[in-house]
Amino acid sequence: MHKGTTVALGALGTAAVLALGFAVAGLASSDGVTGTLASTTESTTEMAHKFGATLTAGAEVPKPTGVKAGAKGTFTVSTSEHGGKYTATFKLAYSNLTGKAVGAHIHAGKAGKAGPVLVPLCGPCTSGKSGKVAISKAANVAIGAGVTYVNIHTAKNAAGEIRGQVKTAG
Repeated sequence: MHKGTTVALGALGTAAVLALGFAVAGLASSDGVTGTLASTTESTTEMAHKFGATLTAGAEVPKPTGVKAGAKGTFTVSTSEHGGKYTATFKLAYSNLTGKAVGAHIHAGKAGKAGPVLVPLCGPCTSGKSGKVAISKAANVAIGAGVTYVNIHTAKNAAGEIRGQVKTAG
């Protein structure tokens, strides 16, 4: 009898623990209005991914004209997703351009190929510019896949004066 009682209590204990677990899970993920459970696959933490680029005139397509010696730049960006919304937090620095930076963007495109703008960063821009912008899921995927570049535009080189491929940092 002692053996059967232990098994029965063990089974009851497991059922009680499971029931309590479901009750707690229901309270933790309830939408607060109807009492229905929220999706358990929804992430509540933000996962950031870091990328960077070194910008040079030699990487720009088409080739810029009249670029000063030493024209260069750096770009860092962290992308994140929270609740289905994507953001990019960036910092852009540059020097020795032919004039003021009239704009900077993240474009779709492999090295050596020009492509469309995916993410406007600033315009006009100042060196040391940092910011946070909303991005599309497609832009997030392209940045992660290494098929984007950042470039800075000037009045003399409206198509772009310096450029760098965005790559995983670290």
